[in-house]
Amino acid sequence: MPLPVPCLKCPVCAVSHTPVSGHLKNGVYASTCQNCGFFFKFRAVEDTADTLTFTVNGTQYTVGNDYDPSMTLLEWLRSQNVSMGTKKLCLEGGCGVCLVSVKLYEPVTTTNQVYSVNACMVQLYMCDGWEITTVEGLGNPAAGLHQIQQRLIQYNGSQCGFCSPGQVMNMYGFLQRNPAPTKQQVEDNFDATICRCTGYRSILDAMKSFAVDTTRSKYSGPIDIEDLTPKLCKTSGTPCTGKCGHKEGADNGRGENSTQQGSAPLHIVSTTAQWFKPTTLPALYALLKQYRDANYRLVFGNTGFGVYNELAPNNYDILIDTRGIKALYGIDFDPVIVLGANLSFSNLLELFERMGTDPATKAYFPDFTKHMKQVASNSIRNVACWAGSLMLKHKHLDFTSDIYTMLETVGTKLFIVDGDTTESQVSLEDFLTLDMKGKVIIAAALPTYNTDDVFIKTFRVAPRLQLSHGYVLAGFNFKLDKNDNFRVKVKPTMVFQGISAKNHATNTENYLNGKQLGDPQVLKTALTTLAQEMAPSVDPVLASPLYRKNLACALFYKFVLNACYVKSAPRFHSGSMNLNRPVSSGVQTYDTVKQDWPLDEPMTKLDAAYQACGEAKYLDDLPLVQGELHAAFVISNQGNATITYMDATAALAMAGVQKFITASDIPAGGKNSFTSHSQGMKTEELLCSGQVLYAGQPLGIIVAADPQTALKAASMVKVAYSNVQKPVTDLNEAIQLKSFFPDPPDPSTAGDAAKAIASSARRVTGSIQMGTQAHFHMETQASRCVPNDDGGLDVQCTTQWIDATGEVIAGILNIPQSAVTVEVKRLGGAFGAKITRNFMTSGACALAAHVMQRPVRLVMDLHTNMRAVGKRNPYYAQYEVGFTDEGKLNGINVTVYGDCGSSPNGSGLSSMFICIDNAYNCANWKVTPVLVKTNKASNTACRAPGSLPAQFIMESMMEHVAKSLNKDPSDVRKLNFYTKGQVTPFGMKLDYCNLAPLVTQLETSCNLAARKTEVSVFNQANRWKKRGLSMVPTKFGIGWLGGTYNVFVAIYHADGTIAIEHGGIEMGQGINTKTAQVCAYELGVPMSLIRVKKGSSVCNANSMTTGGSITSELNAMGVIECCKALKARIDPIRQKMPGTPTWQQVVTQCYQKGVDLTSHYYTFPVHKEPFRYNVYAATVTEAEVDVLTGQCQIIRSDMLYDCGESMNPELDIGQMEGGFMMGLGYHLTEKEKFDPTTGEVLTYGTWEYKPPMPKDIPIDFRIALLKNAPNSLGVLRSKTAGEPPLMMSSSALFAIKHAIEAARAEIGQDTFFILNSPALVEDIQMACKVDPAQFTFGQ
Repeated sequence: MPLPVPCLKCPVCAVSHTPVSGHLKNGVYASTCQNCGFFFKFRAVEDTADTLTFTVNGTQYTVGNDYDPSMTLLEWLRSQNVSMGTKKLCLEGGCGVCLVSVKLYEPVTTTNQVYSVNACMVQLYMCDGWEITTVEGLGNPAAGLHQIQQRLIQYNGSQCGFCSPGQVMNMYGFLQRNPAPTKQQVEDNFDATICRCTGYRSILDAMKSFAVDTTRSKYSGPIDIEDLTPKLCKTSGTPCTGKCGHKEGADNGRGENSTQQGSAPLHIVSTTAQWFKPTTLPALYALLKQYRDANYRLVFGNTGFGVYNELAPNNYDILIDTRGIKALYGIDFDPVIVLGANLSFSNLLELFERMGTDPATKAYFPDFTKHMKQVASNSIRNVACWAGSLMLKHKHLDFTSDIYTMLETVGTKLFIVDGDTTESQVSLEDFLTLDMKGKVIIAAALPTYNTDDVFIKTFRVAPRLQLSHGYVLAGFNFKLDKNDNFRVKVKPTMVFQGISAKNHATNTENYLNGKQLGDPQVLKTALTTLAQEMAPSVDPVLASPLYRKNLACALFYKFVLNACYVKSAPRFHSGSMNLNRPVSSGVQTYDTVKQDWPLDEPMTKLDAAYQACGEAKYLDDLPLVQGELHAAFVISNQGNATITYMDATAALAMAGVQKFITASDIPAGGKNSFTSHSQGMKTEELLCSGQVLYAGQPLGIIVAADPQTALKAASMVKVAYSNVQKPVTDLNEAIQLKSFFPDPPDPSTAGDAAKAIASSARRVTGSIQMGTQAHFHMETQASRCVPNDDGGLDVQCTTQWIDATGEVIAGILNIPQSAVTVEVKRLGGAFGAKITRNFMTSGACALAAHVMQRPVRLVMDLHTNMRAVGKRNPYYAQYEVGFTDEGKLNGINVTVYGDCGSSPNGSGLSSMFICIDNAYNCANWKVTPVLVKTNKASNTACRAPGSLPAQFIMESMMEHVAKSLNKDPSDVRKLNFYTKGQVTPFGMKLDYCNLAPLVTQLETSCNLAARKTEVSVFNQANRWKKRGLSMVPTKFGIGWLGGTYNVFVAIYHADGTIAIEHGGIEMGQGINTKTAQVCAYELGVPMSLIRVKKGSSVCNANSMTTGGSITSELNAMGVIECCKALKARIDPIRQKMPGTPTWQQVVTQCYQKGVDLTSHYYTFPVHKEPFRYNVYAATVTEAEVDVLTGQCQIIRSDMLYDCGESMNPELDIGQMEGGFMMGLGYHLTEKEKFDPTTGEVLTYGTWEYKPPMPKDIPIDFRIALLKNAPNSLGVLRSKTAGEPPLMMSSSALFAIKHAIEAARAEIGQDTFFILNSPALVEDIQMACKVDPAQFTFGQ
């Protein structure tokens, strides 16, 4: 480590000076101050380092200005190949796949404590003195797994595995500070990492197994403190195996003595910026004075960058890290509460919890504790400081700051100091207009209360309970005389965020001063006054102004009901409370036939251990090869225009930028299209040739030396447009404009729907709409292409369809498809997005590699992925249904408009007719599909692409029929169930149908009848909380047609081990595990002998895409056929051998006899009907709604699923849970929004797009596999599990709808209404017809 540089201070102005190089005689320096001109002699007063030192997994690293100050810890870990298990996705702190643990100063206990943090938010230079642990530092299969990794595996908590290291590190950091947690504490802590695969239940169960209040078993119980921190090898930084001969020192291999917590000041000068880390307040003040007018920024947690991109460190010349200033961590309680500016959100939360019962703070600390637990995620709370949040609010007045809301509610004062050391004390309102140049917040003063007449309450209502900014935040601070009808003794405080730039309801505050809050008329007038002064801003990405205005009134009403609890009727007490979510739980029930094991054996994925320890390699984890370049798309920011020109001059001037590629660079004879023409797809341009069809469309490709440079350069390409037209992004608008693609599929009919409807005793007409859904696979679209030595390309990519990817690349480059070798090892999720949409990424990457004649890697960043790639098709359906007085269906006529985006390639409408009937028999049908064209990325297949919306349309119609008859929807559903022998509208005879008995069994097992009564009693007793129940069945057809897959099985003669290469792709569903199980079962060998290899276009030529829930079973079929062929060759040799030979002996003998020990099979299933068989299942869901806010929770879901004889119950149930939760996201939390002027996607990142989180799962989640139900038409008597569970997720939406009906009944509005999907929090509240006029005490 270089010697520290002396930092010299002027005695007049205290500005720091760095001396010139050379020896200082007696440490004395004489010079003129460069700031004030004073000539003086002085000595060095402190050491300033120009390098920083930290440890990763016990290994020490020292870095200097060889890295840019904007580099994040995540970039460094991955670019230096220190930790490839630390994954990369959102780069904004919203996905949690990059979690690592670090030791940070904890001021409450004044010790260094371990915290989990988002490595993408941490700047590398912040890490001075840090001890960092990544997932590789915990354990691995060779050295032994850490107990956290082991539990995640044992509980089947890893599917695609991309998020698994993040889940592990989240728990590791938590257990380090709390090794004996409760289940509630564990569940509260799991708010940082998104999982799209598992549905979270298995992850939560794994982590709650460490809780002190868990049920003890073989795989549960608190962790031994000695096992918590692994012993690390100081040579490799990985868990010690005891084999390298290295002798550990006193630090036990953990690096505890290798660095201090950044005790020395730091000054690093790079070519782009300077990084300072002062360690004293005078040093900070000097820097603020010196750089007051410079482009500087204070840095603590850097989390604001996740919200506002302009706060990125690379936009500043001077970066000043305040973490090293211990004086800013102060906490004082005499006579007021003084909090230092460096206290993190987590520090505050711990303080609020510890001091919640103190007489001076009990008035608001307990409430602040509840509030803080819902702010951001624990990994963000661990590094973000409250002062930074206030500065974010200062810079962006529209920012909904929880910290501002809480502190302003109690009248906090800020201590602010400028560079001249002048201190001022200001209110938060004054702070917002204060010029903060050259100033810093050093502390905040919060009041204490020693009387019991203060009522303080804060609220936040957000799109999602966890890791979500608020729609509206509110805080209320009232001093009330309870003996005088709750008279307001002094002017109250009413703070609102998320409404407008105005933070106080000043008119209402003034009105209430001196009034009796318990007076109904006062409440009414206050609500009227509040409504009048709430003027919500209009923004297309925000919730509607009407909802936010009503919500502000509702939150004030909640506060009044809470403060004046005794004044309200018992039924109205529910309005004073938020939804109470207890610890979740799950039950899984299934049979297994042990004599058939490993077939039918419940086991986790074969590579789960490698996923949990970060050793499983995904595409962007692969090491760079020599000369490898990186590519990024240049995308349009207009959705309907013509390109005039593109100017890449500024981009090409950047260091490291190699080339800007456009459509003109496609080689002669090559196609500017990334679609598979052999599959009948229409052309979609790889790079726009002139006419822009949607905002986000790729226009060109930047190639650069590293991914950050490529992405930055891509943003600098200037694009000029002409003929700019208003884009059409709304499905309803497109229908009104008749923006349709030509040649839609013909209407599908059965019987005479018009005649049947006309002759029916009852009829209903209506409509229903379904939105889109982003696939949100945790690994983005990616490809790496390497020119080979025979004129072709070697391609590794994240495709679900190897064969078609090779075809597309060959077409773009005008080379034979045999010259393109495509390989795929695994995918970090896909859900249909990588069937045809990866063609764009791989095609562009191949073009770049061809042009550059060098290896090129193109990994889409999340924002580009969300903008450039299509999603699930939105639909709008208009229907007419005829039925009997009892509710028996006679005829259905439905027109379905499918929003295809800019191309009809992925409409999904062609399969609508064979899915829409769901579980119900109706003899007369007419289904008319319409292909709608919009200025959006071409929408594409997404898990259960046509069936999910089709069955939701059907269930919505059943709800409408039931409501028109005033009947229980379950009764109407059961009345129309298919029975054995009936024929579907498309002519398939149901030779097997167990719907009715399956539903009867479910209703009994979940105690449905009694629960209906309980829900009714609950709704009668509660005005402002309502519950609903819904049962939704599914008949999901599984079609094998077109399921062509190559399967290859090889037995190695030397040791008898076996390799399988099949035509499917492992993406979390467990296909590799199932094919290995089947092979072991068929050949009678242990699983340990079998390995499943990566897929390639050589062995797996002509295989279809992985999708449609058929790939696992059809490749299992291929394995069976291969094994049959092998056994036919092996058995004659075995029979001639004496005794009972071992497998190895048999294989050796076969080899010596010249027996071919390899086998290949190509599946080509044929069946007359569209479906080979049907999956039957049903789910009962109970939900609760907070009528005042629209927030809801799923109390319980019971699923009974006919899986035949599951090949692997553990994997299949994991698929069911994950599918159900993805469906909940579709129906309740996920919505895409667009800029109405440009057509740009506004929900392109984790800040605005909200997949479900752990606390969105059903509180009680029960899944049972139907027993004694072998599927004679399936592979080894099994049925699939990937997509059918999504169908039943609508049970949650309909349960919520029934709760809304109960709320509407309170105001005489219990009539049919439409509840479209998704039903977000705002939609639910608005559907309840909440009006402030209803806000009374109920007396």
